Amino acid sequence: MSFANPEQIEGALQRLGTRMAYEYADPIALVICGGSALNVLNIARRTTRDVDVLAVVEESDEGLVLRPDRELPDSFRQIVADVGRDLDLAEDWLNMGPGDVLAVYGPPDGMTRRWERRDYGPCLTAYFVGRRDQVHFKLLAAADPRAQPRHFEDLALRIRPTEEDLRASVGWLLGRATSPWFREQVRRVLEALGYDHIADEIPE
Repeated sequence: MSFANPEQIEGALQRLGTRMAYEYADPIALVICGGSALNVLNIARRTTRDVDVLAVVEESDEGLVLRPDRELPDSFRQIVADVGRDLDLAEDWLNMGPGDVLAVYGPPDGMTRRWERRDYGPCLTAYFVGRRDQVHFKLLAAADPRAQPRHFEDLALRIRPTEEDLRASVGWLLGRATSPWFREQVRRVLEALGYDHIADEIPE
């Protein structure tokens, strides 16, 4: 079963948070992106199979710290699976599928100022990635020629990024050593979006 609307996504998260509290689970905070964040923040409406977790968030003396290197605890994943069975969802309906993105690229500048926090009881906090940062992650996903078409469709048909959005995203993606092949894939997506002039600025 897939999530058809924001109410179903938030209902599942609320049920998860309630069950965590009932079982005296350790609190956890998560950064959520992808289709579930697009729906919950009313950026776009489409079905989605799962809730994508970018990173665990920890509190420190300096504030919130992103921990993309930290796996979801086994006890938490068990409660996720239990809720999935209750709601006729996959047992891994909440997972860290894109969890290596932040480990490789780091967070887009300002992401933590743009996300939206929502609490689902005392044990579960979700930080939903904002629109500008969704452009970053969707451009990266769409640049993979093996990716499903929904990533490009999210960009072109739902998010509809501005030139400023795309320039920020390209700066994030190419702000480190990259291969000619990768740069060509980014150019390909930009051209398909109708931003040939940005694509032409990317070095060979």
